[in-house]
Amino acid sequence: MDKPPAPFTQLADLLAGAETIDQAKLLTDALSAVPDLQKWLRERRQHVVRTLHERDGMSYTDMAPHLGVKPERVSGIARGHSRSPRKPRDDS
Repeated sequence: MDKPPAPFTQLADLLAGAETIDQAKLLTDALSAVPDLQKWLRERRQHVVRTLHERDGMSYTDMAPHLGVKPERVSGIARGHSRSPRKPRDDS
């Protein structure tokens, strides 16, 4: 894969030019931040879904085909439920 997926193509601009140690560090930092990015994206999606439902009266059934999921999943998104398993807490 030469370029990142469509929503992230601007990231490729950060790596323009010859390969450098700074690019390697930037990529390392970006990879380390992926969990935070996923959390932010989930929170933003939840906000948008709830706003469309509450403000605009759009049903979960109407949203589902646009999101490529079932209405039950849209409802879960609105409630903040994640399909990804959570890591067990380390309370030691």
